Amino acid sequence: MTDSDTRIPIPASTRAELLATLEGYEHLLFESMNQPDYDALRTLYDAWVERLGDSPKAIAICDALNDFIDANVEEGDAERAYFDLVATLQAGGE
Repeated sequence: MTDSDTRIPIPASTRAELLATLEGYEHLLFESMNQPDYDALRTLYDAWVERLGDSPKAIAICDALNDFIDANVEEGDAERAYFDLVATLQAGGE
C-alpha cells in the first residue's frame, strides 16, 4: 500500500453499513455482555480490520470498536465508548 492509499477516505456508504451493523449491539448499553456477544464483537472487529485496512482512519475506527468491547468486558463506561465509536464512524475515523 502506498502513502496515497492510506489517505483515501472511508466512503460514507461503508460507514453507514458499519453503523447499521453496530446497531445490533446497542443492547449492550443496558445489558451485561455475554459470551456470544463477546465472540460476535471480536469477529466483527476482525472483519472491520480486514475490510477497512490499515489507514490511520481505519485504525481509529477499529480502535474505537475495541474500546467499546473492552468497556463491556471490564465493566467500564460502555455508553461513552459506544457513542465515541459512533462519533468516530460518523467522522470517518478523524
